[in-house]
Amino acid sequence: MRRQLLTGGFTGRQQYGTNYGIPGNDGVHPHWAGHTLMAYAYLKAVGLDGDIGTFAVDLKKNKMKVSKGHQVISSKPGEFEIASSRYPFCPCAPEGQSAVSYPVCGQDGVESDDSIRSGMTLVPFNQDLNRLTLVVKNGNASQNQITWGGESKTFPAEQLTKGINLAAEFPANPFSAAFAKVDAAVAAKQSFETKEMKNLFRQTGNFHPTMAQITPHTDDVVGDAEKEHAALVAAVQAAFVPVSHVIKIAAQ
Repeated sequence: MRRQLLTGGFTGRQQYGTNYGIPGNDGVHPHWAGHTLMAYAYLKAVGLDGDIGTFAVDLKKNKMKVSKGHQVISSKPGEFEIASSRYPFCPCAPEGQSAVSYPVCGQDGVESDDSIRSGMTLVPFNQDLNRLTLVVKNGNASQNQITWGGESKTFPAEQLTKGINLAAEFPANPFSAAFAKVDAAVAAKQSFETKEMKNLFRQTGNFHPTMAQITPHTDDVVGDAEKEHAALVAAVQAAFVPVSHVIKIAAQ
């Protein structure tokens, strides 16, 4: 990981200027780009596959086949509705729908070291760890417009035949709002875990016995804390729900 941070910082300064800082302003606490490089290194090390799913479309038959974790709900010419229980990683969130510190879509430029999308330009994050692939075959046009959520992009037919990574091509997408809700629930759980370890358990003496005396109320404190923690874990699970989204394919 150290090598990843060093090479990423060097590349970032070359691409985005000398003020671009992977290790953060104090040289210790990174911004979002630095965290992205750290996450990439850890996830690669544990062997994460990164295959979120594949949507294979036959335009001639107007049929879509999907991989595990996804289901075609309905279809009409050039349009497919899908329900997905596997999320791509979303590097930004709609305004007001994420944890306070999370990058907001449309406000995080890739030139900033406080942007996840910026960190993604320094490592093959999407290619290796975040692949939601759309394959489109048997069309008559030389290029097709793909509309996913509120965004549209046009691709050559040859590129679509090989497959495009929706997660990379559409950073703001139909999963963004749902991803933000899960992210906010995770952030709330992690915030409480910090309080639980640094304050509640330490006060009872269970965490650092040399810093405080164990009291008759130790079991009560731990029990109450774990109940609150269990509720926050349940909130994360409840936030993670299938997302319905529509892919439209139009000849250009």
